[in-house]
Amino acid sequence: MADISFRKWIRWQPPSPTPPPTSTIVLTSPGRRFVDVRVFLPLPTPPDSDLPLEQLEWAIAGTSTSSPVVVNESTQKVEEYSHCVWSHWIDSRVHEGDVPADEGDNYTVEGRPELTLEKGRMVNPDSGRVEGYEEMWEGKGVEGVEGVECLVLVYDAEAQGDDDDDWMGGGGAEGRGEGVRRGMVVRLGGYVQGFLREGEDVRVERWVWEGGKWERRIRIGSGGLKQEEGVIPVEFMTEVGAQMEVGDEVMGASGRRWKVVEKSMA
Repeated sequence: MADISFRKWIRWQPPSPTPPPTSTIVLTSPGRRFVDVRVFLPLPTPPDSDLPLEQLEWAIAGTSTSSPVVVNESTQKVEEYSHCVWSHWIDSRVHEGDVPADEGDNYTVEGRPELTLEKGRMVNPDSGRVEGYEEMWEGKGVEGVEGVECLVLVYDAEAQGDDDDDWMGGGGAEGRGEGVRRGMVVRLGGYVQGFLREGEDVRVERWVWEGGKWERRIRIGSGGLKQEEGVIPVEFMTEVGAQMEVGDEVMGASGRRWKVVEKSMA
């Protein structure tokens, strides 16, 4: 099921200082591919100004799974929630070695069907330790734009075949070293987020459909990627997304070959 989620807050357990506020949006396609972009606030004015890499709190792209849980094995109490696993295919914080998946439990909030409380454990970037956390998320309905509900592009410099698994890094930990060259763009409803990593170079973009047109809200670049226009082919997919089909390829800047791996129409 496709999902657009906005993070309202995060808190760590045991209690720690309140982390700096971020603009955090996660776009998850019907096929459970996601791009998660978290940028420190405030954002500059005008909103399409380029941001320094230091303003990126975290960017992740990968796949997620969710399974319902009725009985809590640790307490033997009946609890209805979903256990979720987010596999990091690309991670802005890790450029070598394998990337451990995040896991958490999602609970509905009584009387607020649009809200989801996530509880789990992951590395606290301030302490460097694995700690418990709680995050509150607000879901937004997916409304197609110009007939397109969802479109997903993937770039994998190491892909050897045409199978979707190859384009999602089927080699597991292979290629996760400092030479990793991967990217993903998810267009979902009126939002687009793209994340590209090539070694230590990172590029992140966010676009929003507003006033009858697509507008760039965030662009962060570093190293050899920073001076290149069209590094992530967001503009192309917003302009001709309705004509693209699964299996089509887009030639991006510097010969990067992006592949359409998922599409759904509104």
